[in-house]
Amino acid sequence: MSSRFLIIAAAFVIFVAGAWMALKPPELHELPAPTAAAAPAPTSAAALGAMPGKLDASSVLAIDPRTPGKRPPVPVRQTLTSEYLAAKQYRALYDRLKSSPEGTTAEGAYVLYEIANRCAVITDRPRRNAAAAPKPLEQRRDEFLASLQPTDPLRDKRVAAFEEVNTNKCLGFENTTMTQADLNKMLADAVSLGDPKARALAIEQEIAAARRNRWDSGTLSETQIDGLRQAIGTKDPAAMVLAGRLLSTGYNDLTMRVGPNGQVAEPRAMYNAWQILACDYGYPCGETNDRLLQACAYQAHCDASSLPDYLHYYGSSPHDSQLIAQYQGVLRTAIETGDWSQLNLVRGPRPPGAPRILPR
Repeated sequence: MSSRFLIIAAAFVIFVAGAWMALKPPELHELPAPTAAAAPAPTSAAALGAMPGKLDASSVLAIDPRTPGKRPPVPVRQTLTSEYLAAKQYRALYDRLKSSPEGTTAEGAYVLYEIANRCAVITDRPRRNAAAAPKPLEQRRDEFLASLQPTDPLRDKRVAAFEEVNTNKCLGFENTTMTQADLNKMLADAVSLGDPKARALAIEQEIAAARRNRWDSGTLSETQIDGLRQAIGTKDPAAMVLAGRLLSTGYNDLTMRVGPNGQVAEPRAMYNAWQILACDYGYPCGETNDRLLQACAYQAHCDASSLPDYLHYYGSSPHDSQLIAQYQGVLRTAIETGDWSQLNLVRGPRPPGAPRILPR
């Protein structure tokens, strides 16, 4: 009897011990103390050409653009174009270029065109329908402020971003006039001088002209494709943005295919990959980037401190973020080595249902 009792008791003890081991909470190991940030890896051509693996969904969902140091900022490439993009007013820069040898350089001619296109009064350009004209700034500001809740924790940031986005940078150009032919010649001069951004922009305008009467009639010729590749090969970040937008667009008879298996590129992810690469090569992508300011003002997306963080956190699904990481590897190889074999534009009908974006 006593031995039977001892066997039952022993079995009960074993059962309780096993249950405890199965149900006890896991031990949490103490995290190591933070160390100084490691030095960035060298950006050799081999490293730049390496194709990164996919990001898993949990990694993408864990991205927090508010985390300082998440993505070290890349110094802006100091050029006339970056000076133009950062300018609060254009008049002084325009006058300086018009009256100095700077304005006769390839990039100087391109910046002069950009400012004139934005600010000059084109006398023979069709006048905009009054109903389609933008509302006065004062009215837009009043409507914007009325749309914000007084308790909105992002109110101050959004108002500041609105003011930055809506700054009139063309003060002083009210009496600057030219014809459309004069403006076209300014762009042609920049192209002839060899500016890669001007060449990419001229190709974009050629496509737009072809689509003027029929939106789906425009496509890229082999000469235009070569011109875009050459513009990108200069490593000019602004040229990457312009040329990348055109190469990311779906055309009726032209499809971009990526990688050894020739997968059809998804335009949005491809264009975002081009934009992020432009940032890596020195395009102004910090907190004053226009897209970040607009997203903060109008969408309350104010936590990203750089365009790459914004695109990953706000502008991409986990699937898109995986594609962006893959596309970047292919694009870097093309830029650094000139090998475009993994990035092909295939002539022929587009696959049914393949996504597309149009040049803007």
